[in-house]
Amino acid sequence: MALPFLVSTGLAAEASAHKLSEWKIGKVLFGEKISKGDLKGKVVVLENWGVNCPPCIASLPHLAELDKKFRDKGLFIIGAESQGSSKDEIKPIIEKAKVEYTITSGAEGPIQFNAIPRVFVFDAEGALVFDGYPSGADFEKSITDSLEKVEASPKEEPAAATSPMIASRTWTNSSGVEIVAAVKSADSTSVVFLMPNGKEVPYPLEKLSEDSRKVIAESNKPKK
Repeated sequence: MALPFLVSTGLAAEASAHKLSEWKIGKVLFGEKISKGDLKGKVVVLENWGVNCPPCIASLPHLAELDKKFRDKGLFIIGAESQGSSKDEIKPIIEKAKVEYTITSGAEGPIQFNAIPRVFVFDAEGALVFDGYPSGADFEKSITDSLEKVEASPKEEPAAATSPMIASRTWTNSSGVEIVAAVKSADSTSVVFLMPNGKEVPYPLEKLSEDSRKVIAESNKPKK
């Protein structure tokens, strides 16, 4: 998608019901590769820009600073070069602006426009929350507000490990052989040993010594 250079002077457009999934991102030319999994849960900034657009080039250092400041907090910036420029034309410009975020060969979406730079901000759910130009407080506020929501959302806690029925100890079988293991569960005929290597091993109760069977039976009694 090649767009003519036009100076963007409008205000931010009203956010709509559009989703990031409606955009088709071009081939990655520089920076981190993109997959749907990479963008899941991220606040995404997608800027259409071009190497022959002075206002676009002027915005690059600011986006580079935002990337440096917020990348670790969940921001992912994509600079979609929209004038069909070659890598050789793009490289010196992004190097001068110290751009380290992803640069692609354009991007296409459901919103039509005829001026660049044009920037879209999507929250962590992929919803469009800003459509406008990369200047002014509204653009950056849409980013910080979206990142704050990510930080404020409850984090999924890892499932707690289930405690064994009986902690690891030494058991003996009817032949006097010792078995070092915890007991995960037991019923009237068998026990499931949890071995030190994490492996679960079913074992017939009748093959354990009388003392070992007694300890397991006591632990298996219903609690009053």
